[in-house]
Amino acid sequence: MTHDRPVTGSALVVADVDGHIVHWSAGATELFGHAADDALGEPVDLIVPAEYRDRHWAGFRRAMATGECRLDGAATNLPTLHRDGTIRMIPGRFDFLVDPRGTPIGAAAIYAAPAGGEEAWGPIVELAPASDP
Repeated sequence: MTHDRPVTGSALVVADVDGHIVHWSAGATELFGHAADDALGEPVDLIVPAEYRDRHWAGFRRAMATGECRLDGAATNLPTLHRDGTIRMIPGRFDFLVDPRGTPIGAAAIYAAPAGGEEAWGPIVELAPASDP
């Protein structure tokens, strides 16, 4: 049985092995401001701030090539880019996706919308922008 109702307070974004968005939940529309029709097929750069993209893509490509992901299951506050151009720290969790044979097929990120009165929690995994050479 499939339920098409949104999960309240959560946003799910799934990217394929090339980093293009293949699933964009109603919660992602609420949280990031982009309609699903505008997000689907776009690279995840849509929500990754420019100063974090080099590091993001290096890790993403390494995970897809090797089948190993250091951040699999990790939860942290993530810098995210929103439709209005603001960058916000949003609690998120990564899940590395593999098929039954262990072949990488993409990645999912689950974001939690800030709850009323909730204070930001510290990162479990330190994420910093790549430094300029």
